[in-house]
Amino acid sequence: MFDPVSAVLNVVFFVLIIYLISRVAHFMKDVKSKLNEIDRKIEEIKETTAKND
Repeated sequence: MFDPVSAVLNVVFFVLIIYLISRVAHFMKDVKSKLNEIDRKIEEIKETTAKND
């Protein structure tokens, strides 16, 4: 027979899994943007040192 407590726990578990996947995706997006920013700064430093030489 249908167990309401089990159904509620399944829904909570499902929402928790979706939330965790969302947090990981946001973290990866932030890491990617930080890496792109670092790459830009490295290029700027290379250009500056090339101009000074």
